Amino acid sequence: RARVMGANRIELSGFTDTMRERLTAYGLFHEIISWKLRMFVPVDANGPIVLAKLLDRWPVERIGEREAA
Repeated sequence: RARVMGANRIELSGFTDTMRERLTAYGLFHEIISWKLRMFVPVDANGPIVLAKLLDRWPVERIGEREAA
């Protein structure tokens, strides 16, 4: 989870350029923030469906520690 522009979001990290098209097809959306491409799971009704597709293809390997603000 990341707080971006005042909203809590589920952010995907560790993706490669070759994965970006497939992730977008799954329903993730991307934004360029501070010249860096970041990808997020939607927070609307489609969020659980998108997250399920993502986790079916790439199961969670680790959960990172939260960084101090």
